[in-house]
Amino acid sequence: MSKKAVKTVTDEDISYFEKKYSSYNDKSDDKKKVKNAKGTALRFFSLLKPYRVSVSIVCLASIASTLANVVSPDYLGNIINNVQASIEAFANNGTPIEFGSLTDRSSILYQIVSLGLVYFILGFMTFVQQFVGAGVTQKLVFNLRQQVNTKLSNLPLRYFDKNTKGEIISKVVNDIENVSQNLQNSFLTILTGAIQVVGALIMMLRTGNILMTLAAVFLVPFSGTIAFKLAKISKKWFSKFWSSMGAMNGHVEEMYTGHTLVKLFNHEKQSVDEFKVINDNLRKNSFSANMIAGILNPILTLFKNINYVSVCIIGGCFYMGRWFNTGVLIQNTMKIGDIEKFLSFSSLFSQPITSISQMINGIQSALASAERVFELLDEEEQSADNTENEPEGLSNGNVEFRNVSFRYKEDTPLIEDFNLSASPGHIVAIVGPTGAGKTTIVNLLMRFYDIQSGQILLDGTDIMTMSRNALRENFGMVLQDTWLFKGTIKENIKYGVDDVSDEEIIAAAKSANIHDYIMSQPNGYDMELTEDGANISQGQRQLITIARALLKNPKVLILDEATSSVDTKTELLIQEAMAELMKGRTSFVIAHRLSTIKNADNIIVMRRGSIVEQGTHHELIEKDGFYANLYNSQFTGGIPEDIE
Repeated sequence: MSKKAVKTVTDEDISYFEKKYSSYNDKSDDKKKVKNAKGTALRFFSLLKPYRVSVSIVCLASIASTLANVVSPDYLGNIINNVQASIEAFANNGTPIEFGSLTDRSSILYQIVSLGLVYFILGFMTFVQQFVGAGVTQKLVFNLRQQVNTKLSNLPLRYFDKNTKGEIISKVVNDIENVSQNLQNSFLTILTGAIQVVGALIMMLRTGNILMTLAAVFLVPFSGTIAFKLAKISKKWFSKFWSSMGAMNGHVEEMYTGHTLVKLFNHEKQSVDEFKVINDNLRKNSFSANMIAGILNPILTLFKNINYVSVCIIGGCFYMGRWFNTGVLIQNTMKIGDIEKFLSFSSLFSQPITSISQMINGIQSALASAERVFELLDEEEQSADNTENEPEGLSNGNVEFRNVSFRYKEDTPLIEDFNLSASPGHIVAIVGPTGAGKTTIVNLLMRFYDIQSGQILLDGTDIMTMSRNALRENFGMVLQDTWLFKGTIKENIKYGVDDVSDEEIIAAAKSANIHDYIMSQPNGYDMELTEDGANISQGQRQLITIARALLKNPKVLILDEATSSVDTKTELLIQEAMAELMKGRTSFVIAHRLSTIKNADNIIVMRRGSIVEQGTHHELIEKDGFYANLYNSQFTGGIPEDIE
């Protein structure tokens, strides 16, 4: 085999990998665009109504702190002017410097105490603003998470079928957190910034020196425009950066979770080459995004320094009483304190414009996240529970499908006029090729989907006239994909069952043939399982889920056989545990190995989403139809013609 050449980075490679891992990317450009910014903003701020008192306090504190910040340079400038006058009087006449009293508004002491009071108000109001604002933000986000969590519990299964887990988790975690991070800072920055700009401009105009006012503000509109332009450009590059980061995360996750297969098929070299392509693209996009964003601060600093120099030069000319060497005399109306005022007012005037322009991306991102959360909250919920015939206890397990019709799509028939009866001790097997729709029967029985016509009865009671919780209390499930959570074995077995003793847990484990294995492990039933039970074998995980179902003691069982990936000995243990589990219960078995359901009381054969045959094993074999063809293929090794 010839040595494979090192792969180089191409635009086709970059495009392919970004598309391949797009599902991992929660910050793509499309997701950052707001379809209805105004409507989203208005709806979001409507959520603040319950906190109107706290919001009012935040607004008032912000206004007070901003006004204190705006007037403080005036007091500081007056102090400098008074000190300057006193120094000049001492130099000319030998008059000692006096600080004066608190009753004399022109005295230095009065100005110092007033400035100290202004700074105290500024600090205290800023604290109130941040403290109360953080409380409002966290309460709002807390309630928003609660609404989303409640909404998810009321959504029909079709929503989860249409949306990936990553997309749902992104809305619940990432989007709400993004709103939380940007809400308080953005709102307060805009509010205080607007007051600060207007206040600083008024204070400069109040001095009556139009020329100095123009010198202090003439470059601010230019710096604001440039900041907006650069923010718009950097947004595009940051979108590409996050897209590349999503591709990187997707590749790493894929290679890590499948590292055994990567090594088995000697795919390490290709994996490394693929990583190089993605990593190089990430580097380029990161460099471009940060370079453009980094240009902004030096440009704004340059404009700010030009403003400072202009104010200093013009103020100096006014102070000296002439225009440099031109000999033109001007009225000496400026003092050092007045120049200091204009320098401070200039900074106060330009700083909010710069801050707001830099936050445009954050505001846009927060609105986009809020819009995605609102889309989830606006999803159509499952139909309300009807408790007309709410059962007082568990049923006996008699199940009947009576003239049931159902279709996922209005124009695509699936189940038409379906009838079935099952009683305790009966086994109903559902068979068919992959994708034939075997889980549809289970979905209808558990009311994950509601039927279009007909009735499904539990002990003669229409399941549509009882709550979903009451209905599902009668069911136990053992699925092909075992689900275990991080915790002890005991906690996993008694999941969903309250007030159960250790003796009952052990009895369930013994019936499931897992007790001896548990006792051989460190800490026994208190052994900690890792996420999804990855530190035990597939067969042991399956037996724990069977023990969980046994402990619940359900009247109706739904079993999805899961013995294809275990050894023969473990398979026999699982088969024995399932047989114990099915005793005296109504059982619905989704069968993959047809040899395991030969003794089923009724076999439902599905093909292409429709029920094509039903009966006992012997009846279906004698019919020599699709089931017989499918059954024989598992022993001859052949594949039925037109299986799909």
